[in-house]
Amino acid sequence: MEARKLSTHILDTSVGKAAANVRITVSRLDEIQEWRSLRAAQTDADGRCLLLEPGQFPSGIYKLTFHVGAYYAERRVRTLYPAIDLIVDCSENQNYHIPLLLNPFGYSTYRGT
Repeated sequence: MEARKLSTHILDTSVGKAAANVRITVSRLDEIQEWRSLRAAQTDADGRCLLLEPGQFPSGIYKLTFHVGAYYAERRVRTLYPAIDLIVDCSENQNYHIPLLLNPFGYSTYRGT
């Protein structure tokens, strides 16, 4: 296992602010091609979240599920996406930062630093 980490942050582009208190679950694709849930986390006031720390993050395919429906419901905003799944190949020996740019009817993501 390498000393690397997996992190994210969420920006709600509809209001130009970080999305705080969004629940995120992390799963890993196992050797029989089934998703194994690893942990749940939540974004902080700045919309950031450390998902997996060094020692918890072997190479593999991961699924990040952003539970944004509750975030929008709390704000009384209708959204098309109650949850967003991002599947990423984390096979290189390096840190992975996967930001989510979010609005009620669309989203984008990229490989951050």
